[in-house]
This record gives sequence, structure tokens and C-alpha cells, in this order.
Amino acid sequence: MKKRININKRARVEIDRYPMVEVHWRDIVSDSSWQSTTHLIKAQLPICVTKGHLLSQAKGMTRIFGDFSVKSNSDPEEIEEIGNTTIIPNSVVVKIKKIKT
Repeated sequence: MKKRININKRARVEIDRYPMVEVHWRDIVSDSSWQSTTHLIKAQLPICVTKGHLLSQAKGMTRIFGDFSVKSNSDPEEIEEIGNTTIIPNSVVVKIKKIKT
């Protein structure tokens, strides 16, 4: 992987621990149509982009979440659940950058 982004474990508000990031990664391509070998040799993998809160970059995987719910009456706000999650193998990550919010 090209870069590691730190998780702020000391943040007072829980969501502030997880920075907003933009992850560029190579996707797998499959095609069942007939084509020449020259066409396949020239084919490229697309670069995809995923944006969200960085949960972790451990055990060979980058974990991102886009949505979260907060516990009722918690002060400061505590995360109850997360949603819209993506797990990307670190081996296909081209770059990752922190998004300034």
C-alpha cells in the first residue's frame, strides 16, 4: 500500500477518530465476449475511487464506512452502528489521501 493514515484514538467525539479519505484502487475486469489476444494484451484495469470514513488499514485490508448512527442521549456522541461499508484489499490500493473537512 502506498500510504497509511493515522486514526485519532484521542478524539473526544468518536466520529472524529475516523478521518474522511479518498481511496484509489484497481478493479478486476472480466469479459465473456470474443476478442483478439492483441485486444486483451492492451486492456487496462480501471482505477476506482471510494470515499468515506477510514475505520482501519490492518491485516491486508482498508475498511471504509460512509454512514453511522449515534447512541441516544450520548454526550459526546458515540457511534452505535455503521453502514455503507467497503473493504478493499491493500494489494489493489493505488493511493489513499485524507480529505480535509
